[in-house]
Amino acid sequence: MAAYGRRTESDRRRRNWDIQIEGNTVRKAAPEIYIPDQEELSPARKARRRRQKARQMSPAFVLFLSLASMLVLAACIGYLQVQASINSRMAAIEELEAQLEDMKDVNEASRSRIAAASDINQIYKTATEELGMVYPDDSQVIYYDQTEREYVQQYESIPKE
Repeated sequence: MAAYGRRTESDRRRRNWDIQIEGNTVRKAAPEIYIPDQEELSPARKARRRRQKARQMSPAFVLFLSLASMLVLAACIGYLQVQASINSRMAAIEELEAQLEDMKDVNEASRSRIAAASDINQIYKTATEELGMVYPDDSQVIYYDQTEREYVQQYESIPKE
């Protein structure tokens, strides 16, 4: 038993071999093998064991770890590049949206100015009061049918009846 009444792994192993198995298929008891505990090893021996474990990494395993590390690093760099690209595109989209809002405001202002300028009552008032225009008499209006085309050109001569 170890000091101070604590049971160590080797004590448990020894005790397990002492248990007898009953039945028609009794196994043979294995010979006792003494495995020293980590507590029983000297510091120099512990250091030697650690060095042996460190040497157990094969060059292939080190190469695998190196390649895996490089792959993870490349993935991180790629992720950061994609994130930066997304951020710059979002900033460009926000700038374009702001320009669109400004253009919509200018367009709405122009539309309201045009609507005010094309007010029929305002046009009639300006034409009659400022320019002295009047509506034509029925004798001054000539109606005609143009069957050749669907529209009238502005400078085409008016046909005589």
